[in-house]
Amino acid sequence: MTRLVIAATEAEGNELITTLQCMKGPQAFGWYIYYGTHDQKSVVLIICGPGMANAAAATALGIERYQIDHVYNVGVCGVYADDDSLIGTAVAGEYALFADTGAAIEHGFMMLQDMALPLAHLMNSGPVFNAIALSLERISAAMPRCIFSTVAAISASPLVAKTLFERCRTLYPPALICEDMESAAVALIAARAGLPCTVIRGISNQCGNRDRRYWKFTEAAAAAQNALLTCW
Repeated sequence: MTRLVIAATEAEGNELITTLQCMKGPQAFGWYIYYGTHDQKSVVLIICGPGMANAAAATALGIERYQIDHVYNVGVCGVYADDDSLIGTAVAGEYALFADTGAAIEHGFMMLQDMALPLAHLMNSGPVFNAIALSLERISAAMPRCIFSTVAAISASPLVAKTLFERCRTLYPPALICEDMESAAVALIAARAGLPCTVIRGISNQCGNRDRRYWKFTEAAAAAQNALLTCW
């Protein structure tokens, strides 16, 4: 069987490409697809580009084209926390949340469940609304767990970050919450196919802080990819 890895950018997949000695195959829909092996299993890695539409479509392509037994999403993320020690570290997701999919109302936000509008009906678990459960199979107990808040527009100010954090916290009060642009879309397509999905990302910045002098993008991307290799 085959593992499918979805990464938004080359920088978020290059450690895996190098370590697994991946070969670059022909493009599909403009996406680069890489092929490698690890622990006697085949690995297909697709560099999908940013955002939910790219991530969902690339995941569907990979599942449809190859005999996939596990889907992975790897990359960087921001964190809704004022803790500098988290920057550059890897986290694993318990859930991926479509954080801005729903209805914007005058004083708040309605999630899909409030609207009785599921994203999917799954045979084994029923309707799926904003939250998708993720697999923590073979993830080290030492790796911090989080909820991934997947958004179409990332937080570009502390006020926006606080608003999204408060929205997510109403669903998952005790959880560390991180922000990204792809993980929930990858997880939804994997769930539709009946496949486990694991998301491991490196924290590159605090949400709302767009000053890249304080980011650790390279370190975060490397931390996520190296952490992924330890759970295979």
